[in-house]
Amino acid sequence: MPSTTTYRSGQVVVVNVPYSDQSGAKPRPALVVSAEGFHRNLPDIIVCPVSSQPKYYERPGPGDRPLRHWQTVGLRHPSTVRVSNIVAVDKRVVTRVLGSVEAEDLDTVKKALRHAFSL
Repeated sequence: MPSTTTYRSGQVVVVNVPYSDQSGAKPRPALVVSAEGFHRNLPDIIVCPVSSQPKYYERPGPGDRPLRHWQTVGLRHPSTVRVSNIVAVDKRVVTRVLGSVEAEDLDTVKKALRHAFSL
């Protein structure tokens, strides 16, 4: 049965994000990047994992977008959206919504997505 919960682009949710090598997964925050109109009738949402590892915040790579306003989302540490690790997750595995990122941070992530997909 499809989830009746709606998610919006810019929300930070907690989901089990798979490791890059597919050896497992762990619960972590992730930024919803798919639009509600796109995923409304789909079982999945598209997210980018959010990392609190200092190396991504202090020296972000081309696929990393540090959140300037990470505290307003409810994150405990300076955090970075890992645009390079985009993933689709079943809506039913979302355990909670932490909050929404500020417009400035969402715009930065959207620009990175456009660049990543040559849009």
